[in-house]
Amino acid sequence: MGAKPDILIIDDDRDMVQSMKVILESRGYSVRSAGNGRDGLLRLEEAVPDLLVLDVMMTTVTEGFDLAYKLKRRPEFAGLPILMITGFTQRMAEAGPEGFQHVLGEEWPVSMLLEKPVDPDELLRHVAALLAQGALP
Repeated sequence: MGAKPDILIIDDDRDMVQSMKVILESRGYSVRSAGNGRDGLLRLEEAVPDLLVLDVMMTTVTEGFDLAYKLKRRPEFAGLPILMITGFTQRMAEAGPEGFQHVLGEEWPVSMLLEKPVDPDELLRHVAALLAQGALP
């Protein structure tokens, strides 16, 4: 088998990053992280990962979506699978959809959306599925 699949996690919740990192590394994945979209973009430009795990709400309530849209417009990242893990739907239910209309009215730039807290087995199952899809010619 070749090199370990490289996963980049962009999330401002350090505990969430650490727990996902432990889970993913226990299955042989190489994991890097960044705490916000700006730093995450720098990590992406250093080396394009096999999979991006991305939070929605960081510096702003839609920072993850904003970054995902930006990545999909850049050819070097257009095929990058993005697994979004978020409490976004709960936040939207609490605040109402008005503040998120610009996100809801567009085609979603992510491969899959999972709500926090994420079950470790579910995380691993979806990561494996997205990596397998990315391996197809």
